[in-house]
Amino acid sequence: MVNLPNDIDARDVFQFQSPESLTGAFTVPGDKSISHRAIIFGSLATGETTISGFLRSEDCLATLEVMRSLGVAIDDRGDEIIIQGVGLHGLQAANKDLDCGNAGTAMRLLSGLLAAQPFGSTLVGDESLSVRPMGRVIKPLSEMGAQIESDEQTAPLTFKPATQLKAIDYNSPIASAQVKSAVLIAGLYAEGTTTVTEPHKSRDHTETMLAGFGCDVEVNGLQVSVKGLPQLKGQRIQVPADISSAAFLMVLGLCHTDADFVLQNVSINPTRDGVIKILQAMGGRLTLLNPKNQAGEPVADIRVQSSKLHGIDIPIELIPSAIDEFPVLFIAAALAHGETRLTGAEELRHKESDRIQVMINGLQLLGIDCHELPDGAIIRGGQMHSGLVDGSGDHRCAMSFLLAGALQPAAHIAVKGCHNIGTSFPVFFELIESMGIAVEQPVPVITVDGPSGVGKGTTSALLADHLKWHLLDSGAIYRALALKAELSGVATDDETALVKLASQLQLEFAVGAEQSTQVKLDGQVVNEALRSEANGERASKIAPIPAVRAALMQRQKDFQQAPGLVADGRDMGTVVFQSAHLKVFLTANSAERAKRRFKQLQARGVDVKIRDLLEDIEARDLRDSTRKVAPLVPAADAHVIDTSELSIEQVLAQVIQLVRQHIHLPDQD
Repeated sequence: MVNLPNDIDARDVFQFQSPESLTGAFTVPGDKSISHRAIIFGSLATGETTISGFLRSEDCLATLEVMRSLGVAIDDRGDEIIIQGVGLHGLQAANKDLDCGNAGTAMRLLSGLLAAQPFGSTLVGDESLSVRPMGRVIKPLSEMGAQIESDEQTAPLTFKPATQLKAIDYNSPIASAQVKSAVLIAGLYAEGTTTVTEPHKSRDHTETMLAGFGCDVEVNGLQVSVKGLPQLKGQRIQVPADISSAAFLMVLGLCHTDADFVLQNVSINPTRDGVIKILQAMGGRLTLLNPKNQAGEPVADIRVQSSKLHGIDIPIELIPSAIDEFPVLFIAAALAHGETRLTGAEELRHKESDRIQVMINGLQLLGIDCHELPDGAIIRGGQMHSGLVDGSGDHRCAMSFLLAGALQPAAHIAVKGCHNIGTSFPVFFELIESMGIAVEQPVPVITVDGPSGVGKGTTSALLADHLKWHLLDSGAIYRALALKAELSGVATDDETALVKLASQLQLEFAVGAEQSTQVKLDGQVVNEALRSEANGERASKIAPIPAVRAALMQRQKDFQQAPGLVADGRDMGTVVFQSAHLKVFLTANSAERAKRRFKQLQARGVDVKIRDLLEDIEARDLRDSTRKVAPLVPAADAHVIDTSELSIEQVLAQVIQLVRQHIHLPDQD
């Protein structure tokens, strides 16, 4: 079990190991949508409201703190939340800005509430929330008479004191429970009936819960109406398990080769169960057990069994009821047989991230054949390979890619940008570990690839010395094995003996004289012996042997030890360490590289012509970049630095800056 940091940094990297089997019964935390609404409506009711099963996520706790700031007494007892409601007109002005954190639901629902208050207030959010579109709630609330100030229709939102809102009939251009809820909540303060009509039915937790609190609610197809100025009464609310959180485990089980487990007490609200219907249409074996009604919400246990999923065209009518689950559905599609097509889901581009872009970029990095559509994606199932994926601070994208790693045992899929997972699923890592899945924070690796003459050896050595990390000069590996074989009396065609030597090769790398890499074999410096012509010939005979290559591949991976590794080579980022925390590719024009090589050889007393060196470099570059196996090209996620006009000191400074941006070092704030 990894010791998780209290505060996950955006640069922290995690990966999951694939379990042999998945069995048992598991409970995911309470529903986020219901938890938000229970806090708000309990505050607006008269009398006491008790909430059990409340989701203690950062998002829902933000809503709780906002309502406290508005004068509501809320007693958080851990297993229960006790609210002393102040009634519809009992809220008080806050003495500070109201911080919604990363919670888009909180900001949009609270907009409907604050738009109707006789005092002014301001809603703020974190960097991610502050770029999400709020015009979709500002427009209808303004039509009701609210005065809302906002730059570019995004947070912060400033609400002027309201006098009397008017009831409206609002035709929403999108099916959004948040927009609908903002208007209906504002409608509680308007005389008459406020109606929202949607193009498709969105989740109905707001109208269901308002009715439970005593509001006069009418639902007619795609139309929802509330009568203003109701007397809401405190309630006892049991929040069911969140289907959005359960969806991650559904996909995990369906795509695993040996899974049969039960998810307990999950909300199966028909406006939220699109993910179940989509996965069943893909061939997923999901069985609903023990269905019941809980405080107006249908719930059930869900049995999840290993399945052979196939691609489908996702029905457009299911999109609103599965809108939050599409990141993990993208993973299901990537592991299914055949093609999955999604259209009509442009709303995904306006979540905590552009989820279409983040998921497709990540899947492409992992080798999946897929591409974006303006309002969706096309994904062709296949096998994922190793890589480091960025969750981009989107909790659902990050969790989806982490689970992909648990489903691909042959790959090493690492994920960064996991710092907002706690906004919706605060016990995600603990629950995953309870299922027998190992959670790891891999030792950081920096790969420095490129052709000869670009300064990668010197840069790597100086970088490793600066960070006090281990160093790997992969170019010396085969020559070191050849030298070890010669010293041990092993023939270059004795595959068994060579593989044994390779697996036991004792190599050390460090910064040597003149900023070069010093190579030690069995504790002895062997740089000169490695460079000899005879040793080069032995290495060329050993290198093509597949078993030797496999053994040396593993030997290179063995260098990934704490506190970190700098790996210098030609295919470190594309082959050996595909999930490296940072990939750098150094390049330079061939004339500059020939000049550098000429100076090196002259210093050794070797008489060469610079024109011959230039021709050799250009010929080798062509071979290296066009070969079928491990061509010398930058990894798709590598940072390319042209060193033609840079000193080693300047190159090193650029790489160190990249390290600070992408790797969370212990001594950093």
